This record gives sequence, structure tokens and C-alpha cells, in this order.
Amino acid sequence: MDLKETLSNLKEDMINDIMSLLEIESVAGEPEELMPAGKAVNEALERALEIGRRMGFQVRNLDGHAGYIEYGTGEDYVAVLGHLDIVPVGSDWTKDPHGELIGDRIYGRGAIDDKGPMMAALYALKAIKDEGSVLSKRIRLIFGTSEETGGPDIKNYLKTESQPISGFTPDAEFPAINAEMGILILKLIKEIPDRGCFITGGSAVNMVPDRAKAVISHDDGTETVIEEKGISAHGSTPHKGESAIWKLVGKLHEMKFSGAFGETLDFISAALCRDTDGSALGIDLEDEASGRLVMNMGTMDLKDGKLEIGLNIRYPVTYTSEDVLVKLEEKMKQNGFRLVLEHEDKPLYYPVDHELVERLMEAYRETTGDARGPLAIGGGTYAKEMKNIVAFGPMLPGREDVAHQADEYITVSDLMLCAEVYAKAMMALAE
Repeated sequence: MDLKETLSNLKEDMINDIMSLLEIESVAGEPEELMPAGKAVNEALERALEIGRRMGFQVRNLDGHAGYIEYGTGEDYVAVLGHLDIVPVGSDWTKDPHGELIGDRIYGRGAIDDKGPMMAALYALKAIKDEGSVLSKRIRLIFGTSEETGGPDIKNYLKTESQPISGFTPDAEFPAINAEMGILILKLIKEIPDRGCFITGGSAVNMVPDRAKAVISHDDGTETVIEEKGISAHGSTPHKGESAIWKLVGKLHEMKFSGAFGETLDFISAALCRDTDGSALGIDLEDEASGRLVMNMGTMDLKDGKLEIGLNIRYPVTYTSEDVLVKLEEKMKQNGFRLVLEHEDKPLYYPVDHELVERLMEAYRETTGDARGPLAIGGGTYAKEMKNIVAFGPMLPGREDVAHQADEYITVSDLMLCAEVYAKAMMALAE
């Protein structure tokens, strides 16, 4: 029996196990003993491990921070890193967010992010086991519990467990993602003595702001209210949106304010509302591996004379944060701003000819017939939490991105394809 036929015989069981995980609304909750992400997430973890135990694999729960299902022997192990926690269900669903199979689609929060893909990987591992494949390394499926909240699940895992020799996370898109830009979350702060102006715009630094508002108080007691609407987009692709803050700053700049407020608007208009690659600030870095720097002004707030701007910068993988920050800090200082670095994610980069990337790409191409090359992205994935890991699926080229959206789904046919790709990838890495 070949691999594809083996997986086909496991399809109904895989669907049932995915549905059993989707029925658990595993949103992070109040921590309890041995349940650091709360009861619901822990229930999902225990259920996933029980599925692995039922299949005859070795399983282990690491104090509720993470768990793993393992097959094979050997000193080194290959990892498949995924997560069982989900974002809140939210509103506007027309299908059951706790799991509903309609035709070829499995609906539910976590269907594509990341319960469905991790079950596809588990059934790929079962097919490997059923086929009796001889491997020189162990294969370990690691189930995290706080990916959506940025929690310490993998940091805690690594306190007792070694790093994998290679592996992937099925928590992004196909084909292999060999380059993930570095990410800087910055706050620009300036005290402005001018009174009588209130500004608020944006809700998250990593999103293109879709709303912005200014209220200007005049000496005669009247007020001018300016409201702008934009089109939201992810901070890694600001060119796909339309910034309401840019539009608001444009309106305010046209009003020709004097003093410190007017000078500040001049600078913001010229330096922050003209481009999304940092050209006006002199930080427009670029490399062949990952492309041009990406900059998004996600928030702006002015209240009681204190202006705060939230800036999200994604810099190319062959540069360092210092290449950005030294120039940017000097520019901000010249214009009266204080720059605060709130968070940094280092770049992740493996050359396209790296053995890990090549083996994953071979498994993908052999299964799909798609000859496109590896991807470079501005976003950050779960791969950054562990060494020797890159993102690899599950979303196939041309599919709509429904993660975190109402009516999130993945098709059974895509899951079966994922399982075949993942089985070939795991065997190639563990041979």
C-alpha cells in the first residue's frame, strides 16, 4: 500500500479527530495549576495527546505549557511545531464556530489555525508508522498552548527539551517560508505645549488604521471635529490598505497651524505619511533575500499636550535592528521626538539552498507539481520560537486567507494534500 492510499484510508478518522478538537473553544483563560493557559486550552492539549496515545505513540505533557507526540528512535529529533490555542470566536459567523462539516469544508475556529493542520501532520505521522518506515531520527509533534497570546509556551518547553535538528510549523502558507523579516514595534513620543487639540487614530500598531479623529478647540468656545475613514490591512502589507491617519494628518496640515504643533505636523506629513518603505526617513533598506523595508504608522494619539505615535517596521533579513534604529533615533531627536523600542523580533533566514529548505520544497513540489520557489514574508510566524524551524503550509497558493476570520475553514481535500506533503517532508528530514 502506498502513502497516498494509506492516508486515504485514514481520512474519516482524521476528520472526526479534527471535529473533536474544534468543539473545544480553547481561548486563553485564567491560569491554574498545570494549566498555564487556562482550562479550555488544557482540555484541547489533553485531547490531542489522547489521540496520539490511542494511535500508539509516545506522548508527554510538559506541565501544561506544551505537549508532544513522538515516533521513532535516535538521538536527534525532527519537529513539527503547532498550537492548539485559538483567538476568540468573535461575531458574524454563519457556520458553527465549534466545528461543522459542509461538503468539502470543515468550518470552525482553529480549522486552519492551527488544529486542522496539526491533525493532518499527526495523521501523516500515523501513515509513516503504519507503512513501517525506517528512520534515523525521532519525529516529534509539539503542541503549543499560547501562540495567539505571545505566551511563554515554547520558552518553557525548551527549559527541559533540546532544540530539534530540523523541522517546520504548519501555521502559515505554502511553499516553504525561508525568510521572515525582523520586526520592530516603536513608540514615538513628543510633548507639545499647544493645547486645544485631541487626536486619536488606529487600534493596533500592526494594522493600517481604518479610523482617525481630531477635535480642535477654538478660542471662541467652538470646536472643529474631523473624522476620517480608511481601509484596514495587516502591518506587513500596508500598501493593501488606506491609512485614516494619513488622511487626517493631511487635513490638519492644510489648516496651517503655527508653533510647535504646526512644526510637528509638517514633520509627520513629510516623514511618516509619504511612503511605506522609510524612504523619507532614510531607512529604506532592501536586500535580495526579502525585499524592501516595510513601515506602518498604526496609531496616533494626542491628549493633554502629549503626542504618541505607534510605528511598526519590518526590516530585511540581512540587516540588523541597529541599521534601522541608529538613523531613525537621530532623525526623531532632531525633530523633538523620543523613540522607545517596545518589542523586537529578530529576522529568520535560511538561504534557498539550505538543506532544510530544499527538502521541504522537494516534498511540496513532488506532491503538488508546483515549481514556484520559497517565500519571503514581512510577517512573523511560530517558526521564530525555535531553532531549525521554518513555516510550511497549510494555506495553498491562491486560497483565501480565513485565519482569525468569521467562518474560518479548511477543505478536507487541502488537508489530505497537506498530510501527504507533511509525511514526505518528515521522512525526508528524519531519514
